[in-house]
Amino acid sequence: MSSLPQYAPRLAQSHDANRLDVWLAALRPLPVPDARARRLALEALLAQGGQGACVMIDSSDGTMTVQALLPVTLVHSLLHAGRVAMVTEWWCAAANPASASSQFDACVALLDDWCRAHGIRHVLAAPALLSGSDPATGFMRDTSGLWRRDCVPAAKSLG
Repeated sequence: MSSLPQYAPRLAQSHDANRLDVWLAALRPLPVPDARARRLALEALLAQGGQGACVMIDSSDGTMTVQALLPVTLVHSLLHAGRVAMVTEWWCAAANPASASSQFDACVALLDDWCRAHGIRHVLAAPALLSGSDPATGFMRDTSGLWRRDCVPAAKSLG
């Protein structure tokens, strides 16, 4: 049995924009024009209008402090014959690498379920996010040079 805490990731919503913006600014302050651009990009992902999504983890102590954020952009891929979920950033407040790793795994598990539900068959991750990845994470090297995790779409039922 693992001594690592269990995390409950969730999809971030539009109402989370202010908290996420403040948290990101604390982790990596930017000049005003760049901060505005980051806020616009964040709002586009949170709108869930087909551009992507953000998976986040709040603290479990009831303070609603952001602990982690996994921004996901949906892109078209000719190699993978459709849209893929592209993960190029990982934001985490955990100082402990084991906690950060388990938070990442929890976010990717939720992303995997979200992709299945939306008919997205692959998650692609930047090489730096998973350098030396453990095969247990479900990622493998792709011919594109990125890490790939395959998602089997959920069965659809009519009625």
